[in-house]
Amino acid sequence: MPASGATTGTTADTTASTTPVHDDRPRVVLDSSLDGHQKQGVSGGTWIALILGALILVLLLIFILQNNVPADFAYLGFEFSLPLGVAMLFAAIAGVLVAALLGSIRLLKLGRRVRKLEAERESIKRALR
Repeated sequence: MPASGATTGTTADTTASTTPVHDDRPRVVLDSSLDGHQKQGVSGGTWIALILGALILVLLLIFILQNNVPADFAYLGFEFSLPLGVAMLFAAIAGVLVAALLGSIRLLKLGRRVRKLEAERESIKRALR
C-alpha cells in the first residue's frame, strides 16, 4: 500500500487511486463497476455440462447392460448379490455424492468470505465519504 499522499496510478489499473487534497489527506476514488453484480453468462457452460452429462449417461447405460453378470458382495455383515454394472453404478453415485458434499462445503465457506468482504468494502466506502 502506498504511503499517504502518494499517487498509485489511474483508476483504469487499480480499484482505488489516491490524490493529495489540501489538508494532506489522500482522496480515494472508488471504482463504481465493483458495486454492481457481475454478469454471470453461464448458459453456454450449462449446455456443455448437459450434453456431457447425457453422453456419460448413455455410456453408463451401455456399460450396465453389457456387465449384467451377478457379483457377490459383503458389507458390514450383510451379504448380497447384484449385477456388476449396477454395483459399479452405486459406487459411482456414492463418489459423486461425496464430491458434491465437499464442494458444497467449500462453496459455503467462499460465500461467507465474499459476504464479509462486501460488508467490509461498504464500511470502508462509508468511512471515506
